[in-house]
Amino acid sequence: MNSRVAVRIAGLVLVIGVVWYVTHLNSEIARMRAASDKAPVAAPANGAASAPAAPAAPAAAPAAPAAPRVLTAEQRQAMLTALGGAAGNPVWFAVVPNNPEAAAFQQSLEEIFKEAGWRVDGKKTVTFPMKPGVFIFAGDEEPPDYLSAVHSAFESAGIQVVSGRGYREFVRQKKEETPNWVGLELGESEVYVVAVGRAG
Repeated sequence: MNSRVAVRIAGLVLVIGVVWYVTHLNSEIARMRAASDKAPVAAPANGAASAPAAPAAPAAAPAAPAAPRVLTAEQRQAMLTALGGAAGNPVWFAVVPNNPEAAAFQQSLEEIFKEAGWRVDGKKTVTFPMKPGVFIFAGDEEPPDYLSAVHSAFESAGIQVVSGRGYREFVRQKKEETPNWVGLELGESEVYVVAVGRAG
């Protein structure tokens, strides 16, 4: 009888111990979870605190396009006056492609020449990249006298031009040096050309 009681007491003590141990483990797990939730975020390995990402720099604004070239009434009149003394002579134009501003400016120049009594004997498209501005290329080293009226017309209107003589020979030399060179070539009948590039 006494042995049976002892076994029962021992079993009861064992059950109580197991219950206590499980309860203790559960409380430890809960405590560790609570501690980890409150722990600060670890700093980077180099010890520096992580800073918030800086906002991206704004993209650079595209360059503003050049203002369209528009001739004033005074400029038109100045050109008409300069060209009027050489009416009846020819003019040839060239203009860069796919540029509405350059096309419009070339057209306004053409209208002035026509109004002054000049013949527009040709207009073509430039087939290579050209610098901004207006250019006058004379085919020969000694161009005809009436070309001076063209220069005077632009000068009197305050329009800066780049000009050159002997352009046919220049083209010939360039092609000898570089057979695949591409530039503005004058036709057989073209004495000179007024080439209109984009606004600069």
